[in-house]
Amino acid sequence: MLNVDSVKFPSKYLTCYESVLLTLLRHQGVPDEAALVGTQAGFVFTPEPVAVSGKFNSVDDEWRRLYGYQVEALPVMDDADLAQQLRVRLAAGQPVCLPVDIFVLPHTMHHQQLHQHHYVNLFAWENDRYYMVCPYYRFQGWVDAALIHDGFFAPVVAAKGAYVITVPEVKRPFLGEELLLTLVEDNCRYMLNLAIPPAWAGTESGYLGLAGLQTLAHRLQQMADEPDSAVIYKDAYINLSRHFTAVGHSRYWFQQLLESQGATLFVSTTLENLAEQFTAVIQAWKAAGIQMGMGVHGQRAEIIQRVAAGIKKIYEQEARLFNTLLGALPDYEQGTL
Repeated sequence: MLNVDSVKFPSKYLTCYESVLLTLLRHQGVPDEAALVGTQAGFVFTPEPVAVSGKFNSVDDEWRRLYGYQVEALPVMDDADLAQQLRVRLAAGQPVCLPVDIFVLPHTMHHQQLHQHHYVNLFAWENDRYYMVCPYYRFQGWVDAALIHDGFFAPVVAAKGAYVITVPEVKRPFLGEELLLTLVEDNCRYMLNLAIPPAWAGTESGYLGLAGLQTLAHRLQQMADEPDSAVIYKDAYINLSRHFTAVGHSRYWFQQLLESQGATLFVSTTLENLAEQFTAVIQAWKAAGIQMGMGVHGQRAEIIQRVAAGIKKIYEQEARLFNTLLGALPDYEQGTL
């Protein structure tokens, strides 16, 4: 059995999927969170259903692209197959990630209230119990095996794919100066609509980068202007509240990457200026997420109207940030960008 006392939670600035993968890597002794989740700071708007993201690649796609990490997701046939797969891996000392319906998790406020796809880690098994770690909600402890199995085979999980997820042994991530420069430049160009990320080739340009942020502002204003908007678009607003926070987190990690590894690219005064702009953008996205949640749960149209108007201000802040960052890159004045 794994030493469950050694399990350490990753940062809070992560999605539930990112947090379970980072927990597995921390267990391997790979603590480089900024290099693992800080390489993307873009923007993608999805019109139907309305959604936004601050990243173009999923975290496992990005790891494969940059570091050659291969996250393994193995399909499960039935309850007996799930038990077999889990116990073989846990007996071998290999913790896993598992999607479950948050409805079954007693340690969350959504227990018996909301059906939603969620991720947890399993670190051990004994006496028909699993040692579960839920890094997103900062919980760890023994739970009945039946709880895990019921959550795994729930319809909301089957709709997205029910897999046992593992991360094989990997080396610590390494970003050389040239690769870091390329990453920063690419992110700026994607946000400023000077290029389209390969993962979104063929996507309408008005959904990407700053143009996508403008599209969101326009669409959200249309939604907010409708009578009973908080009721009609309740699910969309709840999702957007989470998405806004996630976009802010992507900026947070991008800033952490620059501060931890970008000293050779920028002078100290530039980093200080960028830090102020990053802080303003991160706080603005966080506030938008909180306010959107307050507006929809309280059915307060004036708050949702305020959020819709605030997205236009965030657009201006993002435009300033990424223009400043692109202009500060060492090759910019030489005309090579």
